[in-house]
Amino acid sequence: MTTAPALQIANAFGGDQAVLFGRARSALLALFETLGLHGRSTILIPSNACPSLLASAWACGAEVRLAPVSAETGVNDDAALAEQVRKLSRTGRSGAVLLTHLYGFRLDFTQARTAAREQGWITIENDANASSFTPQAPLEDAARIVSFGAGKVLDAGAGGAVITQDAALAAELEKRAKSYPVLDDAAAEAEDQLMLQRRALRNQGLSAEIEHTLVTELSQLRFGFDPDAAEPLSRALSHLPARLAERQDLRALWLDALSGLAPALIPVALDQTAPWRLIVKTAPALRDPLVEALRKAGFDAGTNYPALTQSFPTLTAQDAHPDADLWAQSVINLWLDERYDSARITAACAVMEPVLEALT
Repeated sequence: MTTAPALQIANAFGGDQAVLFGRARSALLALFETLGLHGRSTILIPSNACPSLLASAWACGAEVRLAPVSAETGVNDDAALAEQVRKLSRTGRSGAVLLTHLYGFRLDFTQARTAAREQGWITIENDANASSFTPQAPLEDAARIVSFGAGKVLDAGAGGAVITQDAALAAELEKRAKSYPVLDDAAAEAEDQLMLQRRALRNQGLSAEIEHTLVTELSQLRFGFDPDAAEPLSRALSHLPARLAERQDLRALWLDALSGLAPALIPVALDQTAPWRLIVKTAPALRDPLVEALRKAGFDAGTNYPALTQSFPTLTAQDAHPDADLWAQSVINLWLDERYDSARITAACAVMEPVLEALT
């Protein structure tokens, strides 16, 4: 039976059915397994995706292949993704394509969907940052994945949902969700420890050692939705239109303030219907000094995951994509939350200006 928050999620994101899980990766893994993806299947994901995408695909037994991303925008190119599906199909492979709207950019995957359907692949929309919410995008795939949690666009507790128009698929997913333990504090602590371990390995120049932590992550992949999180989720959904409008206003303030720092800093000019953070590209030689200066002055500044080939070399060696590495070295994430009004954004830009003057 569809619960009230699940029905709200389904209605909000263009589906007839929704099944809630304790984590988005739990939703993904359950979906992969329910769709019959297995050891003879291939799952195609972006080469710079969150490691949890790789973990979920790997856990169902499938071969994980990486799709190239643009060095300029960090997202999949539709035509290149379509060509990769056709190329893999010529070798006898089939499986699923994860059409991923990274950073809340609403991307066009028309060519990839066409190629997948021609070749008998399943398409799954990975919309972790809620880009399909407004304007509501039609659900064109087997399912749509949405993520929610602290600091995300849909800021509510922790969890993820599979949204679909297939009632039979939803019923099978519901059975799996009910068999999973509810996400609890112990699981959250274990996740924090795993994140810190991986961060430490990267900081020590030992990114390749992260691959060994996949064994630990297996225990973190299957969690059900906590019923106590239902009310916060419903509340967050009701506030999402206003929250997105606020984020768009902050994004506009950043864009205006950063215009004086061009061409050294260039915001990615794609349709960001659900701004997670402002995504800015700079030269690799400038990125780390800028991030360090911002953090030292008390401003938030993030970097992105390195290409998955850096952290999982054995599993992904056949799909090295230099553009993903270049993107990882040149991107800065700037925060879009209530702490960043016009004055604070202007102050952050003032911190970056002398760094650019010294290095350019």
